[in-house]
Amino acid sequence: MKKLLLALFVLASTTLFAQSKIITAPITDVTVFLSGAQVIHKGEIALKKGETTYVLTGLTAGMDPNSIQVVGNSAYTILSVKHQLNYNARSSNPKVKAVQDSIKLLSFQAQERSSMRNVYQEEKALLQANRTIKGDNAVLLKDDLQEMADFYRARMKEIEYKFLELSQLDREGNEKLSKLQQVLSQLQAESQTNPGEIEFVLKSDNEEKADIEIRYIAQNAGWTPFYDLRSEDLNSDIEFTYRAKVWQGTGNDWKRVNLTISTGNPSQGAQVPLMSPWYINVYQPIAYDRRKREETYNWNQAPSVARDDMSGYAYGINEKSIASNSMMTSASYTVITNNSVSTEFKITVKYDIASDNQPVEVVMQKQKLKATYKYVAIPKLDLAAYLQAEIVDWMQYSLLPGESNIYFKGTFVGNGYIDPALANDTLSLSLGKDASITVKRDQVKDFCKTNVLGGKKTTSKAYEITIVNTKKIPIYMELYDQLPLSQNADIEVTVEDISGATHDLASGEVLWKLDVAAGANVKKQLKFTVKYPKKSLIQNL
Repeated sequence: MKKLLLALFVLASTTLFAQSKIITAPITDVTVFLSGAQVIHKGEIALKKGETTYVLTGLTAGMDPNSIQVVGNSAYTILSVKHQLNYNARSSNPKVKAVQDSIKLLSFQAQERSSMRNVYQEEKALLQANRTIKGDNAVLLKDDLQEMADFYRARMKEIEYKFLELSQLDREGNEKLSKLQQVLSQLQAESQTNPGEIEFVLKSDNEEKADIEIRYIAQNAGWTPFYDLRSEDLNSDIEFTYRAKVWQGTGNDWKRVNLTISTGNPSQGAQVPLMSPWYINVYQPIAYDRRKREETYNWNQAPSVARDDMSGYAYGINEKSIASNSMMTSASYTVITNNSVSTEFKITVKYDIASDNQPVEVVMQKQKLKATYKYVAIPKLDLAAYLQAEIVDWMQYSLLPGESNIYFKGTFVGNGYIDPALANDTLSLSLGKDASITVKRDQVKDFCKTNVLGGKKTTSKAYEITIVNTKKIPIYMELYDQLPLSQNADIEVTVEDISGATHDLASGEVLWKLDVAAGANVKKQLKFTVKYPKKSLIQNL
């Protein structure tokens, strides 16, 4: 009975499918959002008089049915549109066989290496078995003995080198095999998905050819921002390159499509949010066992005090190839459109993006930005001067949080992170350390002492900070340090000397704004005294 029902279902599906007219409409335009992409198919259909059902097949299964639009013209009327999965078909991907063939070749090469390793092992055993001179005629001439030793040494050396070579080839082959197996798993998973279809009914009064356009949102796609920042000297503009790393795994390759990058995100929805009541109440502290808290808290791992906006100034150094500034990129063919909710970068050159979830870099913008430069130093945390560029008119570029590559004077100096949410009217970009600015922070031992008077104890601290500008031009520097903050009424902090710096009483931050002449040496002092009960132990002083 079950077999009969299944046969009837297949027959009914085949009959219904045969009554529908399958059309061809390739992907021509794609707008990629931060999450998801709008895919547009365009094609030509042959209209018939009356009502006709058309089907566009082989689409991604990860489609949002609510987003489907069929755009027509005056030649016909759209009566209905629906989305469905074709349970009688599986999406086929020709890449599967290519990857499988590559895996077979790597496996065969691994077997070849294993066989060669056995051959060399047997030869090595043979040499070792025959290196002992035995028998009645064991006395050899000196020349013969030398020739035998040379042969043994040379051949054993060759064999050991072959073992090293085979091991290296094994490592490389295993890495390639692992990557191919991951790609194959992904492709096979996509191939096991029932392809999506869009079925629509058109009514026409004439038999003629007409254009058709079909749009929908595909889920498995998106892009992430990435930036390149280049500066030649302290007087030059910043060369700012805004890139998009576009990826997609919809199951359909995008071939020669018109690509648009959008900062919008349709997955966030368009509904206006609702506010809930904002309740306030008296805080009721919960008692706790102080000893248990001390047991679970490791004071040695307590975070050090640092300015939040300076935490991104440590960079790892890597070698990078630097593209020529004169090269034409997709930024030269980008049209930027701003609306009230997003910005679109329309790339006017066509792109190929495979359905493999691998990022494809697209240059969206390339601009020269006016910048002012300053140096920033926090010698308590790092004895280095960091060059920083400040850009005022950054908001017009629709920037999103993302990583950046930083180049100064043609050299890659490190990676950074741009977060527009942390910027106000000025966007600060770090360009790395400058070794031509020397920073020192020394303790003044003559002032550092502890005294006891009555029931109080006083501890005095002093530091001398030295800035040396070895450059041939003057620089502007912001020099930061800090004074301790008391959280106990019995602990008093007295500022003795801060050499004209500004002091933020709330944070304890001390700031010197310095103009340092070429070749100049500037010294600043930080002195303070802490008074507290003599039987108390002050932590972190």
